[in-house]
Amino acid sequence: MFLGIDVGGTKLASGLVSDDGTIKERRRESIDQSDEQSAARQIAALIESYGEVPQGIGVCIPGIADQKRQTVWAPNIKGWNHLHLTEQLSERLSCPLIVESDRNAAVLGEVLYGCGREKRDVVFLIVGTGIGAGVLSGGQLVRGSNDIGGAVGWIPVCVRGQRRHFEDIAAGPAIEHAALELFRRHVTLPELASLARHGNRAVLELFEIAGEAIGLVLSMFVSIFNPEIIVVGGGVSACWDLLSPSAMPEMRLWGQPIGVSQVEVVVSQLGEDAGILGAAAVARGL
Repeated sequence: MFLGIDVGGTKLASGLVSDDGTIKERRRESIDQSDEQSAARQIAALIESYGEVPQGIGVCIPGIADQKRQTVWAPNIKGWNHLHLTEQLSERLSCPLIVESDRNAAVLGEVLYGCGREKRDVVFLIVGTGIGAGVLSGGQLVRGSNDIGGAVGWIPVCVRGQRRHFEDIAAGPAIEHAALELFRRHVTLPELASLARHGNRAVLELFEIAGEAIGLVLSMFVSIFNPEIIVVGGGVSACWDLLSPSAMPEMRLWGQPIGVSQVEVVVSQLGEDAGILGAAAVARGL
């Protein structure tokens, strides 16, 4: 059994994964960001709580896992600025541990166990607390020289005359922040989605704007990578019914037409499990 841990900006999700991809002893808890070391301590305690020593451990993180320097950079987690996470965790373990970006882990999970099976050109777009994309091109992960490949939250997009980073328009916190102007208080993404589905036109427009930004970035994926399939995951993907009506026309309008006509865009079959399965697969050396 291999242990897969998916670290997010708000949660830790984990499970023991068998060779056939079955997840056992699944767990989920809120991430502790009370100080700069709390998240790392929490991960170490989580690993130890499983009792059974796994064959290997994979941890995927929402940022950059620099394989050369063995450091992580995750702006949504306090203190993770070039942190030597692998070294910190390995000191307390008796089995191998590998740290990978959540975007790369997610695309591996989807290719091995989800709707990307038997495909060699796949993009997994994670839209959650932050935004990133795992890219499999010709069967190989696209990493870049410093493992920054796929950090698409930084892409500048212009929607309705406003040019901002993609993440500042379409990530969950960005949509919630935009809603502050409507309600003068914090309203959660699930609450906003419910309001939009019940016909609140002003809230629906927030999702339309986020969807347009997503569509522009999907068009870039099509034109640059020519994928067979684009999988949308992360917490915001639960709102795909509200995002796709504006996202898909933007992709078709701006993407390379032959690529657009052939690409399939789907919501992840695995949901949160994509990160767990992918992290465990990394630990297995897949």
